[in-house]
Amino acid sequence: MTFKEVEVARQAYDKKNRSFRKRAWIIYAILVVFGLMIQLGTVRPSFYGSSFIAPMTTAIWLFVLSFFYLIIAAIIVSASTNKEKLTYEKVYRSYFVEKVMRESFTDLYYCHEKKMPKEELSRTLMVTTGDAYSSNDFTSGKYKDVNFSQADVCIQEEHKDSDGDKHYVTIFRGRFMIFEFPKKFEKRLLVAGKGAGAAVARSKEFKKLETESLDFNRHFRIYTEDGFEMFYLLDPAMMVRMENINNTYKGRTMFAFYENKLLIGINDGKDSFEPPRSNKPLDEKVELEKNLADVKVITDLVDSLRLNRG
Repeated sequence: MTFKEVEVARQAYDKKNRSFRKRAWIIYAILVVFGLMIQLGTVRPSFYGSSFIAPMTTAIWLFVLSFFYLIIAAIIVSASTNKEKLTYEKVYRSYFVEKVMRESFTDLYYCHEKKMPKEELSRTLMVTTGDAYSSNDFTSGKYKDVNFSQADVCIQEEHKDSDGDKHYVTIFRGRFMIFEFPKKFEKRLLVAGKGAGAAVARSKEFKKLETESLDFNRHFRIYTEDGFEMFYLLDPAMMVRMENINNTYKGRTMFAFYENKLLIGINDGKDSFEPPRSNKPLDEKVELEKNLADVKVITDLVDSLRLNRG
């Protein structure tokens, strides 16, 4: 895979996308103009044989029709260009995403379509998996002899307004990472930044505790099944490292220690390893740096928490 192949795929997708969108806008403009002409009385079309509809009613009908046409046109454009879009995204990820991953990780497995299993999150009780769960960009591998897996995750809950209408509220959008931890835990420990949103412990098995650090208590909520193990793990050095990570992501991090794993969630509203829109030429250096920054989220956590030191 070469950068030139990625740019050719982007151009093919952009060309077809522009062509279909141009046709859609032309038809939309014709509908709007026709509606205006009816409203002004320039034309008085007949519908259903000899039946006449009042000009104003017909104009309103056409304006409503044009609105629905925009929705249908968007669906048609998306469907008509889907093949080119998928090709562009595939070659982009093959060149940019996997390229930077292979430079940092060993034993790499990467699949954009694969999800982080809901069970991996729900078993910690760190976060509810909600009413609508989606995930992609599943990655697993090894960095400095530390095994990890990660994926983008979006979690939504169904809510009803005062009229009984349903709508979905996003409670988590970001990435979850699971690292092999150099110690096995008998009980679960949950530490959630106060801006993390979805970080909750709903089980009666957990107790909410505090550490001796007032700053740490102010920035985190702590839930544990075993207070002794908590104080063993959250020593001053570890708390400083966790505070630094939490500050980097504006209080939107969550940590779950369980079995021999450390789960870290970053609820920052972002998607990692995503290709840019196709309407501009790609800048190879910029795209490599962007994907390297996404990779560094993983490597920096291993380094910051010293997970490879046993």
